[in-house]
Amino acid sequence: MALRVSLVLLAFVVAALCACASGSGGQQAGDSPRAQVEAAKGVAPPAGSPFSKVELGMNDVQVRKILGEPDNASSYMTGKAWIPFYFGSDTARSDYMYKGMGRVVFSRNQYSGGLKVIRIDYNPNETAGM
Repeated sequence: MALRVSLVLLAFVVAALCACASGSGGQQAGDSPRAQVEAAKGVAPPAGSPFSKVELGMNDVQVRKILGEPDNASSYMTGKAWIPFYFGSDTARSDYMYKGMGRVVFSRNQYSGGLKVIRIDYNPNETAGM
């Protein structure tokens, strides 16, 4: 009886380890830092546009100095907020929407509360949620 229980337990552990290993995979082609920067930039704004002065990594104060107050803003939690024992900083996002220009997406640091630009979406048809 003990041998049967041990074999069943061993089979369960092996099956669980195989299931965990099968989904690990390597990096995708689009996971390189350069690909992330290109994806974050999206469509480039025109050279003379104030939106072209916004750069990745800027904080919200710097963006408001360049673009002014947003026409609309929204905040939301990311999926990382629900991962048990996740100690990273990217658990919330904020979007600043500018009518006729686009939106700037910030990551909110859960420890300092600071905002940092992670994506710039130029869209001359932006309605700013109105």
